Amino acid sequence: MVSHFAGIADLLGAIVGVLSGAASAVLYMLARRNKARVMAIHVGWQIAHDAGETGAVVYNGSNVPLQQLVVTVVCGARRRTARREIAVLRPQDTHLWPSGDVHDALVSDEHETDQHKVQVVFRSGRECWLRDERSAERIRSLVLWTERTMAEPLKRYFRRDGHFRKNYSVRIEVESFDRTETLETAFGQVASTGHPPAGYRIPDVVAGPHDWLGRAVAEDWVEQPPPTVEDRAGMSSVAVDALSHGDPMYAVPYAMDSVALIRNNALTGTGPMPSTFAEAVADGQNALRAHGIHDGAAVALQVGAPDGDPYHVWPLLSSVGASFFGLGHEPGGQHGTCWRDDFVNAFERLATLGRAHSGVLDPELDHRGSLRLFLGGRAPYLICSAVALHEIRRRRLNVTAAQVPRLGTLRPITLVSVHGLYLNHRSRNPPAARDLLTTYQASPTAGEDLNRIRRIVPAHDDAMDSLRRDDPLLRTYIDQCRTGMLMPSGPGMRTAWRLLGRAEYQVLAGHGDPRAVAEATADEGHALLSGA
Repeated sequence: MVSHFAGIADLLGAIVGVLSGAASAVLYMLARRNKARVMAIHVGWQIAHDAGETGAVVYNGSNVPLQQLVVTVVCGARRRTARREIAVLRPQDTHLWPSGDVHDALVSDEHETDQHKVQVVFRSGRECWLRDERSAERIRSLVLWTERTMAEPLKRYFRRDGHFRKNYSVRIEVESFDRTETLETAFGQVASTGHPPAGYRIPDVVAGPHDWLGRAVAEDWVEQPPPTVEDRAGMSSVAVDALSHGDPMYAVPYAMDSVALIRNNALTGTGPMPSTFAEAVADGQNALRAHGIHDGAAVALQVGAPDGDPYHVWPLLSSVGASFFGLGHEPGGQHGTCWRDDFVNAFERLATLGRAHSGVLDPELDHRGSLRLFLGGRAPYLICSAVALHEIRRRRLNVTAAQVPRLGTLRPITLVSVHGLYLNHRSRNPPAARDLLTTYQASPTAGEDLNRIRRIVPAHDDAMDSLRRDDPLLRTYIDQCRTGMLMPSGPGMRTAWRLLGRAEYQVLAGHGDPRAVAEATADEGHALLSGA
């Protein structure tokens, strides 16, 4: 009997082996056939006696239609690019993109006539291909870099059973960094040297905030992924402005964010939200006493040593009159050097909340610590960005959201950050990456798909309107994103942020005289940004 079953097992094994070999042979033959079809497609720059016949040419010599073609012309040594989308190119059809139209689409009027490279990315069935003058390559994957908090949502967004993969047979391989600052440094490194940090691959796309933009453009980190007028029409005007340098857009927005005050109603009870920061502190302290909490914080606000966090504290500072070293918001329309006195006074007022005075704000409290206090029921109030809402919802806390209340007498100004997908100019597959960003990611559907995975403020107006109606918790953030102040994004802003953050930490920690710290910061920051 054992021998009988062993014989059956051997027979089944042989059958499986034959079928497996046959399947492999079929796949091999299909791959060869597809490659042959792609090689029958010809692209290049055609020069003719008739100026109207000179331009980029794509000829479909195969026997199948090509779908969603994206023709990219690289003009000149400076890598100026023009891009055109073609819905379908039927067998034996030729598409000519005349030279005049190509060069009208370029950002620069300068023209180097002897250098034109033409590439086309297209879909044949579900496969994505890149074809240039010399070779054809099936594009199987793209590498995307992101900061840790967005890594998991983006992995889920691009996973095998997601909406994107149902339309594109290209894998998006997500690699993450612990901090946004580390990601920015790595992006600059790979853009300038072509060498990523150890353990990482060269990215095709990098997800990051809009305040990188000035530096990214100045240091030539990015290629433009030019969305069409139709693509831009559905995007929030705030998001478009944030990721534009002049008229061109240098990234495709996928999310927006700001900060708000979140209240744990289980500790404070319901009722009107506080209109001043002093009211929030008093209410929070009463709640801590009522619940016998001795190791909590009335208001949890992330700072962190030694770099601080100006983004979260800015509503408080702005309500006391602070501005970005004389740029941006200037209360009462003040000009000249008036901003400096307000800036110094704002940091002196902030110091009264620190360790040497009331101790309301803990300078050592960072993002993880502040969120941990709130989630653990040891902080009645939390000032946070919308990113924190994921954990708050997961814990099913009974909370209310409102604008951050004023510390001074002025209306608090919240900062708005826009998160975009940047196309790395050293991408190994720039046409395919550009196609991903502009053909798929720029559509409102993409934002809706991502929001089903993680509730964040989308970058498209229709999606924002829908969420504002249906999600009371996110409504406050949407309103802030529409009315707040875009974070400045000049080339010097990374240094300026560091100045502001370290001044914030120093005055809250009681390191030095607050006025002297603020005056030195004001002078250094103004010298840095006065030419921006």
